Amino acid sequence: MVRSHAFRIPLAVVAVGAIAAIVASTAAADISGPCTASIAGQNVQGRGTGAFGDAITVEKNAVVPVTMNARTQISHLKIQIEFAGMRWTVRDKPSHGPSWANSVNVKKYSKYGVGLYKVIGSSSGGTSCSGAALVRVKGNPLSTPAGIIGLIAALLGLGGIAGTAALALHSGAMGIGKSLLGLIAGLLGGLGLAVLLQQYAVVYPSMIAAIAFVGGGAVVGVGLTLLGKILSSGAAAAAS
Repeated sequence: MVRSHAFRIPLAVVAVGAIAAIVASTAAADISGPCTASIAGQNVQGRGTGAFGDAITVEKNAVVPVTMNARTQISHLKIQIEFAGMRWTVRDKPSHGPSWANSVNVKKYSKYGVGLYKVIGSSSGGTSCSGAALVRVKGNPLSTPAGIIGLIAALLGLGGIAGTAALALHSGAMGIGKSLLGLIAGLLGGLGLAVLLQQYAVVYPSMIAAIAFVGGGAVVGVGLTLLGKILSSGAAAAAS
């Protein structure tokens, strides 16, 4: 049983570290440069863009006004959406005058999911500015492909972790096969949980948060399998 306690301590440290990484990824969203910007009539200045940032809420089927204003000419404007560190561009065109305004059809960008996303805008030319804000798209996650896939992945991952741990507990032998199954189940479960929390607008999956969820799932998957083997070995030793 000493080995069991020795194992639980590093596992607890990893879990605390993962939570700390998610909390620490909450960054302030400030406008860089002499500009102002708004989404759905709300100023993006001073909002967080990390895992638990202050998101601007919009309806899934809404047409949302987006604006940017500068003191001088804006000759080019680029707008991107970011998810787990990956970005795709929704506008990258020349602009004219010191201000820009447009309406965004949210449904066009929320075909596959709802929840939290990061919107990043940058201007260049006479005025160079950048800014970002979290946007929460309201809707039922389980009516979207992303929500359904996230739920299935989380259930399969958790079921796989429980099954592998139980197999190690009853068979006693660890083996590379069980460790690999625990690892895969943990990765799948962590990924599914991250997607579900994003879809339900609980946590925005910044790069740090995404790594923490997936890596934490892998640690739990392998760790519980190892714990099952340790407990089985201890029970066998006690019985003999």
